[in-house]
Amino acid sequence: MKRIITGFFMLLMILQTQTGCKKFLNVKPLDRLAGNSFFQTKQDVENNLWDIYGLLRDKLGSCPYLAWAGDLRSGMMGPSAEVTNRAYRHMVPMNDLNNVVNATSSQYWWAGTFNVGAFSTWATFYQVVQESNILYYQLGLGKINGLTNEDVKRYQAEAVFLRCMAYFLMIRMYGDVPYYTKPYEQDPLPRMDMVQVANNCLADLDKVKDDLPWTYTDPAFLGVRACRGAAMALMMNLDMWNAGFDKSNAQKYEQQAAELGGEIVASGAYELLPIQNFHEIFKGRTKESLFEIVQNANYGETLAYETFPDMVLHYPYKRPAYNHQYSFCYFRSSFLLKLYPAGQADQRIQYWFDQDMLSDNGNFQFLKFTNIFAISDNQDVNPDNDIIIFRYAGAILLRAEALADLGQDAEAIKMLNIVRARAAATPYSGSGGQDLWNAIFAERAKELMGEGHYYFDLVRTGMVMNPSWDYYPLTQAQFTARAWTWPLSPTVQSNNPNIQLNTYWLK
Repeated sequence: MKRIITGFFMLLMILQTQTGCKKFLNVKPLDRLAGNSFFQTKQDVENNLWDIYGLLRDKLGSCPYLAWAGDLRSGMMGPSAEVTNRAYRHMVPMNDLNNVVNATSSQYWWAGTFNVGAFSTWATFYQVVQESNILYYQLGLGKINGLTNEDVKRYQAEAVFLRCMAYFLMIRMYGDVPYYTKPYEQDPLPRMDMVQVANNCLADLDKVKDDLPWTYTDPAFLGVRACRGAAMALMMNLDMWNAGFDKSNAQKYEQQAAELGGEIVASGAYELLPIQNFHEIFKGRTKESLFEIVQNANYGETLAYETFPDMVLHYPYKRPAYNHQYSFCYFRSSFLLKLYPAGQADQRIQYWFDQDMLSDNGNFQFLKFTNIFAISDNQDVNPDNDIIIFRYAGAILLRAEALADLGQDAEAIKMLNIVRARAAATPYSGSGGQDLWNAIFAERAKELMGEGHYYFDLVRTGMVMNPSWDYYPLTQAQFTARAWTWPLSPTVQSNNPNIQLNTYWLK
């Protein structure tokens, strides 16, 4: 089926080119092409849903998406001097993004190898959107054999989750985006303000989140299939994004995020695994996972492009030895000492770092993602981890941040110390206000390090302008001009003349 859908989208692009802008998102799925025969059974729905999850995975694996956009861009990762042929390590954090996305293989070997042009396109995200819209619509027709009313509601909720996940990922990268919910859209819509897009998603998710189960009895579905906690975590992230940009309504968003986080905690459906079991967390499908992207080397499901572990590991965790004597990047010691003050207990130091933690050179290693599957010293492979999008620890800390913003210091401290207790870290016992907020921000930075959240946390909180937290901070003028976005390729204007590119990058 995957091959059929891939071939169909190739046909779609040809038809779009021939018919002009009125066909921007006029996707005719297989059921239309085959006399309404495609969505016949429950298994057809299952197959279609897994294909949509696969499309999302394809986009996140199309380039070093989260590794570069979420962590490298902050500049808190320094380029190891021992490795000299990876200029992107300088270009991305210094916001030289036009030259990154337009780099050619003749200029830099990594441009083609890492498919850097994919950073500036959103077509696959819109495939996720439109396929989700079509599935939602087809389910609503009530003509699919073997589905109960509860089945229909659950599948429709998954479709809404996948659509909203695509929008969430896009607005963090590009700001304003066209917003589509119709199954067979024909009009080329302009970009919608990202705050409104997020609000639309929040309203849509609120209607369906309770139709999703808290968790699944089938362990194969844990984390990789949308659950209620995943939908709520997505809502929390949308709320806290909007709180940073729609400041007149910030308290409303923060209150909703705090309440959603409270429901997740009260559900008892999720748990923090012991810190010594961290390999299990990142291998995936645990009770700590809320939503993740599968990567399983045994089934050939490894992402094709540079992942975060690839940047911060060397032999024996990266092989072959002659090729990986040094890590390509390191976390700056000044940053790590801010997160892990001297004299304060924290077992994440023991499990996630080695003796070269503060080396500021290629000897550095970050051991958080070290599930290994290479069977010989000659295999050049990355660790076999799932890509964790949301997990329970992140939701707890986002709730703590929302509570701190609302002045509910006691409950915020309680949330913060839940995560610290798992790491056997020194409990927070300081004052409320800004000191507490800073502690929560730092806790998210160290707990979620390497998971693709840090730069986006900098952006939504405005800390991207603070040199204490961003090595190459933006100015207020740059922030207002949305220098935090990524450039958009002119190809996004194909068949839609209403699309305006991100103006900051048109200089």
